[in-house]
Amino acid sequence: MEYKDLTKENGWEQIGQGQLLKDVTWDGNGTQFQSRHNYAYYNRESGEVIIAYSPPMDQRSQINQPELIWSSETKFFSESKGELFGQDQIIDTYRFIVDAAVRSNPDNTKPKIFEPGTEFELEQEQAIEYIKEKFKTTDVDRYFKDEGGAGQYPIDAIYDKTGQSQDHLVISQYRYKSPRAGEIWGVNRKKTGELLTGGIGRGSALAQFLGLVKLPMPNDIRDSNNVRWGEDTMNAMEAAMLRAVGNPTDEVIGGLAFATGAAAIGQDFNDAFKDAIGAAKFTQIAASVKGQGKVEAAASILGPEVVSRILASQGIETSAASILARRDGVIPNSNLELLFSAPMLRQFSFMYKMSPRSEKEASMVNRIVRFFKQGMAPRKQNSQASLQSGTSYFLGTPNVFRLAYRTSEGEPIKGINRIKTCALTQASVNYTPEGTFASYDKGQPVSIIVSLGFQELEPVYDTDYTFKGGTSETRGYDEDRGLENKLAIEEDEVGF
Repeated sequence: MEYKDLTKENGWEQIGQGQLLKDVTWDGNGTQFQSRHNYAYYNRESGEVIIAYSPPMDQRSQINQPELIWSSETKFFSESKGELFGQDQIIDTYRFIVDAAVRSNPDNTKPKIFEPGTEFELEQEQAIEYIKEKFKTTDVDRYFKDEGGAGQYPIDAIYDKTGQSQDHLVISQYRYKSPRAGEIWGVNRKKTGELLTGGIGRGSALAQFLGLVKLPMPNDIRDSNNVRWGEDTMNAMEAAMLRAVGNPTDEVIGGLAFATGAAAIGQDFNDAFKDAIGAAKFTQIAASVKGQGKVEAAASILGPEVVSRILASQGIETSAASILARRDGVIPNSNLELLFSAPMLRQFSFMYKMSPRSEKEASMVNRIVRFFKQGMAPRKQNSQASLQSGTSYFLGTPNVFRLAYRTSEGEPIKGINRIKTCALTQASVNYTPEGTFASYDKGQPVSIIVSLGFQELEPVYDTDYTFKGGTSETRGYDEDRGLENKLAIEEDEVGF
């Protein structure tokens, strides 16, 4: 790269108008500061910024020639220039100039090194960090610390990850993080056009691991995969109008002209625009039908539509279908069809009766109940955690849960469905399951029934079944939490 390459033909634009950068030169008497006029060049495609020194034309010589100083991608072009200027000075000097250039077009690429690039973004970034700090995970947020982060019921059950084990359900708890925020607000956020054409990607919703509970297999295991379909109609007139509007460029231009004239005499611009477009397309359809020599068909099909429009202009709502039904005893074929509408989120319910047989097991049962109740509760700021009614401007998202059925050596059970990351939406405890209160010493209930209701955070897609990642090492409990649910499903496995 040379100074002469910084041209518009190569995608470069000069954005800085002679900003001053101090350079330091050494002599026998100490340090001398000099200010030089420097210029910034920006490439909208790559996002690269280059700072160059360009002396005035009347001062240029073989010694004093234009030269490149610094690049946002490769840093200083020579060590000596880094010693003279320093990167912090360059970033501070050109931060807002670069940001103004980037914001001039939403599709411009922003240099990462200038993030965040405006005072507003600085404040926004600081606000995000402030909120993170207020809701930071601390040691008191973790569960079953004396048991290595894992509680279980019964306490003597064999839930062995490395050897033979009874089948069981593992429920792990995590801090929640927004799975789509990085696509819109992150340092590597997508361009506007990419979001529009490619959609919003989704990352993991799992942040810090807080603990897990191992429970026996539920007595009632079931799943229900659902998608939403809905009835929809399109008669021949609607289909013809849709076909006619396939390329509405000319009508849009004409409609704008008509609507502008209508607005000048006091009519509503939007209504006039829509009427003009509709009239143009209706005329086109009528001409097409007549052009086929089907005048009678045109009269029987388009006639009621014309009458309906005339009546509508006078505030009388009568559909063309109603006119046909009353006049000829027929209605347009609506071509009723069932069309896909949306995916749906699955829900799961579990019920456990727990009857502790010892003081140690009673303590574990109590902590398991707290594991669920505390984990599903909205979070207050850490600074207010010790205050029962302390103020907290923000409420943090409750923790989220992973559920997995496991068998010997921590393997997934192939014959039972997998479950994606869930929110715990309901937790209830019946402390008198026998119809009367019975307790051990100090009021510990003899038995309780815990009912839990979970709902997945995202729908099930076909790609969840075809994902080929994951290894035998990542099919265990929660060491694989970075992959969330992205574990390979084998050919003979039920999957989701």
